[in-house]
Formats: sequence, structure tokens, C-alpha cells
Amino acid sequence: MGAIPSRLRPGFGLVEAMMAVFVLSILGLSVAYMYQYLAVVSVKTRENVYTSRLSAAVFSKFKTVEYYYLFDYDSSLPNYGLAGNYGPVSLQKAAYPYLGLLNEVTALASRYSVDRWTLETKFKLRDVSDANGNGLFSDLRDFTDADGDLRDDYDAGVRYYKANADADYYDTYVSTSLNKTASELPDTNLKEVTLRFYKRGKIIHTQTDLISLEMLSGIESKSSGAELKMFVNQPANDTCLYDLSLPARQAAFALGLSKAYPAEVTAYRADNSSFLRLWGETTPLATVKFYVNSMTTVRDSIPANASGTFDYQSLAVTNALAEGENTIYAQATKDTYYSPFAPRRVTRDLNPPSISAAAPAGTIGDLMPYVGAVLLDEPAASGTPCGVCQEVITLKVNGAEAPYNYSLSDGKLSWADPATGLPHKLANNTAYTVYLEGGDNAYYKVNSTWTFTVSVPGTDNSKPTVANKTPSGASAPALPEISCRLFDNQSGIDPYSITLAVDGVVEVSSTNISGFWDPATGTVSYTPAQAFSPGSSHTVDVAVSHWADDPADKKTHAESWNFTVEN
Repeated sequence: MGAIPSRLRPGFGLVEAMMAVFVLSILGLSVAYMYQYLAVVSVKTRENVYTSRLSAAVFSKFKTVEYYYLFDYDSSLPNYGLAGNYGPVSLQKAAYPYLGLLNEVTALASRYSVDRWTLETKFKLRDVSDANGNGLFSDLRDFTDADGDLRDDYDAGVRYYKANADADYYDTYVSTSLNKTASELPDTNLKEVTLRFYKRGKIIHTQTDLISLEMLSGIESKSSGAELKMFVNQPANDTCLYDLSLPARQAAFALGLSKAYPAEVTAYRADNSSFLRLWGETTPLATVKFYVNSMTTVRDSIPANASGTFDYQSLAVTNALAEGENTIYAQATKDTYYSPFAPRRVTRDLNPPSISAAAPAGTIGDLMPYVGAVLLDEPAASGTPCGVCQEVITLKVNGAEAPYNYSLSDGKLSWADPATGLPHKLANNTAYTVYLEGGDNAYYKVNSTWTFTVSVPGTDNSKPTVANKTPSGASAPALPEISCRLFDNQSGIDPYSITLAVDGVVEVSSTNISGFWDPATGTVSYTPAQAFSPGSSHTVDVAVSHWADDPADKKTHAESWNFTVEN
């Protein structure tokens, strides 16, 4: 045999060399990325370890500060953001007595490359009236001053108080009524303290702890706030009240529904025949006072029994409730002590829901008609009603439950195909009976029945109509809604036949018609993704067909119009 030509001999060529270089490059990058990732993880781990150790050391220092001298601090501000006089009003100090400790914290933090630290305090109270509405009266809540009167919204005894004429709230004074030293700041005896460390402008560690006066003094101190507990079981927060004083409301309340109300929907009766029930617990033998929409006028009061419970139906509170949203406040008093206000938000509903605009009716020439109605819950006179409970709505067509679309904002409900969002295609020459029922969150119900017959002729001698074309002329906005109304009174519009093109580009067709077609109004509408240039002219082309096939030249209609964007 002869020798193999060199060009045919197996060996390590250019392609193999390039592949090897590529593989080695990938491996090199992977190894470099792995080392980089491990380095970042190592740095973050060390950072978490030393900042946790640092925060523990810093908190141990702050827990040695007298409770009334513990304020907000920011190491990036002059004098840590402090400005004022300190200590008892009878013995003021111009210098903050724990400034040396703050400097120690800054020096300690700098050893760990922390370039800024802050301490934020929040005043906390025991939520003995369930003001936050979570069903507990042993947890904590924040000092709340939504109205800006410098008093807690639920416990007026907890407040900002000026004991002297200076501009700060750093001072303390002796309260004769409380027989204790008190702070000009909200004297809750409990602060939530949040410590943050920063490095290069970013937070690298956050820790929150509770610091109390009792923890520092070792002596349980009387708070400047409320002493008594207060918990209202009924009415619960964010519930509805119904009124059965009129026959129409009684009938709406008594209607049956196919579906049960969900467990979280709660409503209570409140009218002149059955007063609102007020039930809860407080300190034994305390007097419970009730207010409506204001904490100034007592509407009713009842004594708690020896076990601290109260259960009472109040005509006065019932009569004070307005239609719509109300807040009932309860407060317990006993001797010189009192509880925080316990708020309960309730909505008084005086009007059952209604069903209107049921469509279609009679004989209709359309195979895909809009079938729907408007289900709304509106007030009798004013205020906000409880609203429709969507979980109890039922739509039936010819006795079978049917899927529907419902809008809570405007109450529009329609029978629609879940797969397309469009009306169902119905059988020709067939009668349909539609039944709709629903209820609101106050347990009032409503139902309605209507019928229609589909009858589409095989012959339709008139083309579909295109009307209400917008925009038009020379004053169109740069981002217009391009729309028109399509209808055919004899054989109806086939939605899947609709096309809408702008400047020759088809934007709406059978593939996306459900997002642009409103079967209730017969309107097709489209808004461009980007604004048109000022002064530019544009052409809209629309084509549509009806259901009848005879005559063929009348089945489809196409129409165009122009508009110009304003300068």
C-alpha cells in the first residue's frame, strides 16, 4: 500500500485547537466565578458574624442608659441629632449626659468598618382594647396619632406633654396624678428600639429589641396611660349591620340562595325592633361607655358584671348609627381608672342589592348576543353600602349553572365562555331562560329571571353597519382610542369576522378579538402602543360580517376613515 497523504492523516488540527481553547476558557471562567462567589460568601458571612457581635455589644451599652434618656440617634449628624436640654425640668442639663457612651459606640463600630449607625425608637403600648382589630388584647401596638393632636388616638392619657417652655421633649417631670416621674414624650414605659449599621451608604445589619422602664429600674411602674382592659366581641371589626324595619328589607333578607355565604362574612341586626348587641369583657364591675363616630359624646353606658363581662342591646347606639360606615368606640371606667378606646368599624346597610338592565329580551337576530345584567349594591340615601358578596352569585341558563364575568366596580355581569371571554354561540330558533341571584355582605338577597329567543334568518339583504367612528378630522390626540360601533339588526354581528387595521397593519382580528370587543355595546376599540407624531395622518380599515350567508354580497362590509394628529 502507498503512504497516506499528509492532508488525510489523523491529527490535532485548527478546529480541535479552537475547541480546546474554548473549553479551557469556559473552565477557567467557571473556576474564577466559583472563587469570586466563595469570596463574596466568605465576606458576607464574616460581615454577619461581626455585625451580630457588634449589635449585641451596642445593645448591652444602650440598656445601661436611663430609660428617660434613650432617644433617636444618628452618628452622621452633629451631636447625633440631639438638640435641647435634658433631665428633670427643675434641674436641666445643656449637655446630653450619655454623650460619652454614644462616642464609645461610634468608636466600637468604626473598628468593624461601620461608617454610620442609627437608633430609632417607637413607643409601644399593651393593646388591652384590641385597637388593631386582630382579636387579641395581650399583644403590643404602636403609639398612634393620626389626627396630629399629640395624643394617642385610643388612649388620650398617652401623649406628648410640655412641662416647661423649651422646644424639645427630652425632659422629665414629676406627675402628681400618677405619683411618678414621667417623660414629656409619650410615657408608655416601653420602647421598640431598632439599631442599624451602615457601610458605604448601605444597611448591612438591622436588629430590633424592646427596652422597658421596668427592665432598667427593676420596679413595676404605673403607666401614664390606661389601666383597664377592654375587649369588644360583638360587633366584630369591619362587619355589616342590617335593618329589618321595612317589609322590602325583610323580604330581601328572607330570600334563599343556591350558595352559602362564606364564614368570614358577618352581619348583625340593628333596628328599632332588635337593637344592636354590644358584648365583650373588661375589668369586673367597671362601667362601659359607648360612643359613635366621635369620642366626645357618650351614647350609652352599661355596668360589667362581677366577672367583667357585659352583654347589652342598645337602642341609643342603634339610633346614633348613620347609613354607611360608622365607628363604635367602647371605653371602661372604674374609680379613677380607665381603659383605652376599643374601636369597632361597622357598616349600616339600609338598601338591598338590585338587578337591572337585564338583556336580551324578546326575539333577537344574533347567534352570539350579549347576555347579562347589572347587579349593584347602592345606598338608600348616602354613605357606603356593604357591597355585593361575589361568592354567592349564581347564574343559570335553561336551568343549568353557567359561568359568568362580574365587575365589582360597576356591577356588570355577563354570561361568557371562560375559554374566550366572548359570549357563547347559541342555537338558532331556540328559547333561553336566564336566572340570576346574588346577595350583599349584609345578608340582603335579590334574584331576577328573563327570557329571550334566538332567531337568525338565513337571508339578510342589508350589510352590517359601521358607526360612531373615532377619532376623525384633524384634532386627534397623539395616543387616541380608535373605535367604532358595529351592528346588524337582522342577523347579528359575527365577532370572529371583525378586523381592524391601522395604516395597513392589522391590529384586531379573530386571534385577539376578545380583548378589543365589547358585546354589550357592539364596540370594537384599539389604542396604539406608542403615540403618533404631531401632525401625522392615519387610516383605519374595519371589516365585519353578519351571520346570514344569503346573499353573499351582503354578508361582509368594509369601511375606512382617516384622522390627523393635532400639532
